[in-house]
Amino acid sequence: MKKKILIIDDQKMTREFLLDALSSEFNVEDAEDLASGLEKMGKIQYDLVLTDVKMNEKDEGLELLKIINDKAIDTTVVVMTGYASVEQATEAMRLGAYDYIEKPFTLDEIRIRLRKAFEYSTLKFENTNLKRKLNLTSGRKIIGYSERLKRILDTVDTIANTRATVLITGENGTGKELVARRIHNLSDRQDKSFVKINCAAIPEGTLESELFGHEKGSFTSAYKWHPGKFEQADQGTLLLDEIGEIPSHIQAKLLRVLQEREIDRVGGRQPIPVNVRIISTTNKNLLQEIREGRFREDLYYRLNVVNIEVPPLRERREDIILLANHFIEIYCRENNKSMKKLSDAALKKLQTGIWRGNIRELENCIERAVILCDKDTITEAFFNFDENTLPNPSRYDDIINCCTIAEAERFMIEERLKRFNSNRTKAANDLGISVRTLRNKLKLYREQDIVQVAKAV
Repeated sequence: MKKKILIIDDQKMTREFLLDALSSEFNVEDAEDLASGLEKMGKIQYDLVLTDVKMNEKDEGLELLKIINDKAIDTTVVVMTGYASVEQATEAMRLGAYDYIEKPFTLDEIRIRLRKAFEYSTLKFENTNLKRKLNLTSGRKIIGYSERLKRILDTVDTIANTRATVLITGENGTGKELVARRIHNLSDRQDKSFVKINCAAIPEGTLESELFGHEKGSFTSAYKWHPGKFEQADQGTLLLDEIGEIPSHIQAKLLRVLQEREIDRVGGRQPIPVNVRIISTTNKNLLQEIREGRFREDLYYRLNVVNIEVPPLRERREDIILLANHFIEIYCRENNKSMKKLSDAALKKLQTGIWRGNIRELENCIERAVILCDKDTITEAFFNFDENTLPNPSRYDDIINCCTIAEAERFMIEERLKRFNSNRTKAANDLGISVRTLRNKLKLYREQDIVQVAKAV
C-alpha cells in the first residue's frame, strides 16, 4: 500500500510541483498553512509530513514540530527551507525533524530524502513492536488535551514524588488505573513493584488473606505460607481498586496498616513492617456510603489525603477525536490492517454520543469498527449506538445530566436543521431565533470544530 504524505507549504507552485512529482509513488495531499495542515492531520494518519519552515512570514513549520512533540503524534517530519534559513532548519532538527532539504531542490534529491525517511520510520516502527513484544512498554497511556485532564496531570506531577495516599474517583471506564500508574511511574518508587488488587473481585472470605497474607496452617486450605499484596508491594505502590467494596472488618485492619505501617498475616504472631504507597480507586460516592454506614469515616480521611476526580468522557468531548484516532492506530496494528481514518459523519457521531461506558466503551466501538471495516475510511454506519448511548431530543434528562448549556443548544440547532433538511429559515423559525443568529451560531461551531481538530493532533 502506498505511503501517505502531507505537503504543507504556502507557495502554490511548490505544492503543485511536489504533488505532480510524487503522486505516482505515494498518496500525496497538500495544505497551504499550519491551520489547514493540522485540520487534515486530525482526520488522517500520515506516514510523513513534508513542511516548509517559513510560511505566511511566520515559523509555522517549527510550530508544527512543537505540536507534534506535545501531542506525541507518530509521524516522520522532513522540513524544507530556503538558503537563508539554515539556522531554522537546525532548530527544526532539534525539535524532532528527521531531515531537512534546502530550496531549490531537484526531483531526485527529494525522492532520495523521502526514501531514507521512510526507511528510518520503518526501523523505528519495528523497534517499537519489538519492545511491545518484550513487554518493555505498557501500550496504554493517558490521551487528551482538555482543561480538566490537564489539571489532573498537573496534580499528578505535583504529588507523584510524595508519600501521600491518593483516592481516585470517577465512573467505570474513565481511566482511573492509568492515572494511578502515572503516579507510580513518576515517583521515586518507579523501579519497584506496582501491585493491583480488585477488591470487588475477591470473595470476602479470602480478601483478608489476599491483602495481608497468611501463615501455613492458619486455616484449612493454608498448605503453605502466602505473602499478601502489601508484602508484594513493599517499597512500591499498592492499588486498591474499587475500595468501596471491602467489608467493614477489613476496613478496620486496613486503617491500622495506614496508621502503623505494619501488617498482621492471618495466623501470624507478630506484625510485619511495610513501606507501601497506597492509591485507591472507586466509582462510588464514599461520603454517601459513610452516611449509610457502609464505609468508615476515619478510613476515608486516611485514604483521601489527595483526591483526584477523573471526569466522564461526555465532560471532555474535545478528547474524543484524539482518543478515537489513538485506538484506530492500536487496533489497525494489532489486526494487521492498513491505517484507517474516520469520515466527518463518523467523527460527529462519536462526538455526540453520551458514552455511559466512557473511554472503555469508545475503545470497544473503535476496535469493532476497525475489524469490520474493509475500506480506508470508517463511516458512521459502523457505530450502531442503542438508545441509551445516543442523545434523543425526547430524553431531556440525558441532555441535562450529560451536556453543558452550550452543548444542548448546539444539539437542538443541529436536530432542527436535520428535521428541515438544512433549511435555515424553517429551522430558525422553529427555534424562535432569527436566521442571522442561526448563521452566526453555525459559523461559531465550524470555528470550534477546526480548533478542536487542531488541538487533537
